[in-house]
Parts: sequence; C-alpha cells; structure tokens
Amino acid sequence: MMMFRKTLTIARWLLTSLLLVHTVSMAQAIDAQHLLKQRLSQLKTFQAKFSQRVTDAQNTLLQEGDGNIVLQYPNQLYWSLNAPNENILVADGQTLWQLDPFMEQVVAVNQKAAIDNNPLILLTNPQDKAWDEYAISEHNNQFVITPKSQQGEIAKLVLSFDGANLVAMQIIDGQQQVSDLVFTAIKQNQIVDKALFTFIIPDGFELDDQRIP
Repeated sequence: MMMFRKTLTIARWLLTSLLLVHTVSMAQAIDAQHLLKQRLSQLKTFQAKFSQRVTDAQNTLLQEGDGNIVLQYPNQLYWSLNAPNENILVADGQTLWQLDPFMEQVVAVNQKAAIDNNPLILLTNPQDKAWDEYAISEHNNQFVITPKSQQGEIAKLVLSFDGANLVAMQIIDGQQQVSDLVFTAIKQNQIVDKALFTFIIPDGFELDDQRIP
C-alpha cells in the first residue's frame, strides 16, 4: 500500500510538472505573439532595399539577387526583384498580382487565399485573423513564425529586429529551401507612393486569372 501511494504521488507530481511546463509555454507563445503584433502595429509603412540569398537543404547556393520592398498598412505590398531574376509582386488589398517579365505573364489570385504561400502579406496587417493559424516564438529580438498546419508552401518565417527596425527575414519552404533577406536603406512610417499598389497589366502580357469569384 505504501509503495502504491508513493507511485501515485510521483505520478501526480509528474502530471503537475507537465501541466506547469505546458502553461508556461502557452504563456510565452501568447507573449511573443502580442509583442510581434505590437511591433508590426507600429509599422504603418516600411520601405527598404534588400539583398536575397537562396539555398537548398544542403546549403547549396541556388540564387542571389537584390530588389525593393514596400509595405503599407493595411494589406498592401510591393515587391520587386531585379534582373536577371526579375519578378514583381503587388498586393492591393484584394488581389495579389505576380508579374513575370521573362514569361510575359501576370498571375492574379485572391489575396486572402495567397497568405499561406506569401506570408509577407501578413506583415501588412497585424490584426488579421489569419495570425491565429500561426505559432510564434521570440528570442533576442528574433521572431519565429510557423503555420499550425502544413497546407501552404511556407514551413517557417523568421523576422529579425534591431530595436524597432525590421532588418532581416528568413523564409523556409516545405522542401527546406531557404531565402535569406537583409534589408538596407530602411524607412519606416514615411510617406510611400500609393501608385505602387495599383497594378496595371502591361500591354502584350497574358493574364492567368486564378481569382475565385
């Protein structure tokens, strides 16, 4: 009987410890999400140049490039990657437009449906309910954002801050391909050219319209 009581006591202690660890982890996750949303809420606009380095799961260099990014609250994004891998993304609040000059093609998708594969859009609206689909942790001003389900192409998004400035980003996809971006010439909460978020299909380009009515 005494041995049974000891075993029961140990089991209760282990259960209590596990519940405590779970509670602490949940509290840390809530704090990290709150802190990140607070940081992003302060970014009414964000403009920067970036350098990009893409590697595969074996850390083999696949691509290097540079470009420009502009974010504006709420839900507006302009992203341009310079030649030779030229590419442009424009989120106007309703549609995500992707322009491929080499193919002379424009792909249009519903912006809400594009969040899973383009988490950059999330950064433009910290109040979006889509944030509930992600787990967030923080360490040394670095936020790790992971989807709770793996339906999209992105496995992890890492945002690095220097004080209040967003200075770097890492995107890891489901095949463990890694895109590292470093931001320079950063301008936060300054006036941006609103024309950037108005997309006009260039003459001669084919439209692949994937928007759901």
